[in-house]
Amino acid sequence: MSRTDGAERPSIGTPAVRAKSRVNHDALGDFDTQLMLQVRDGNREAANALVRRNFERVSRYVARVVRQPRAVEDLTQDVFVQVLTHANRYEPTAKFSTWLYRVATNMALHHLDRARVRRRVAEPVGPDLDIADTSDAAPDVRMSLDELRDRVALAIGTLPAKQRVALTLFEYEGLSYEQTAAVLEVTVEGVRSLLMRARTTLRRKLIGLL
Repeated sequence: MSRTDGAERPSIGTPAVRAKSRVNHDALGDFDTQLMLQVRDGNREAANALVRRNFERVSRYVARVVRQPRAVEDLTQDVFVQVLTHANRYEPTAKFSTWLYRVATNMALHHLDRARVRRRVAEPVGPDLDIADTSDAAPDVRMSLDELRDRVALAIGTLPAKQRVALTLFEYEGLSYEQTAAVLEVTVEGVRSLLMRARTTLRRKLIGLL
């Protein structure tokens, strides 16, 4: 699980690497957290189990955030490289899943930033492209559920990155306001604001379809 493109990897940016971090005793009852503590102690079998248990979850999440199928596998592998590389610095300040989502989020946002820079270099005078606004479009009443899902996913893919992440974590990954705030390192009110703006934009783009 390694990359050879030489790209700089983002900081994992977790409270686990800060001094005097506090153990969350509720998190200690979580199986993945226990596995990660074993990984921290050098248990390779625990590392393999942790990756097997969480690989599909991370892959699905990264795919929803970056919407670039060819990049998903490499990014997912990079997430676990970061997790395992920094295992010795892990502290159970929250459930392992929160830490994992934070690593994956930082990796995805870093990828999107680099992709945006590459687009600007390739097309320095071109505007950013967006999907067509469907507010005045008459929907096809025969539109299938799969087509509707595709339209919704496409609209979500045009949201600003942090709004997209907040919506994905809350609506698709099932995280609470508090968990989403911990992943994004913002306040709960900050999460509510991101979600409100995301939903407002989606309603405008998908009016007539939903």
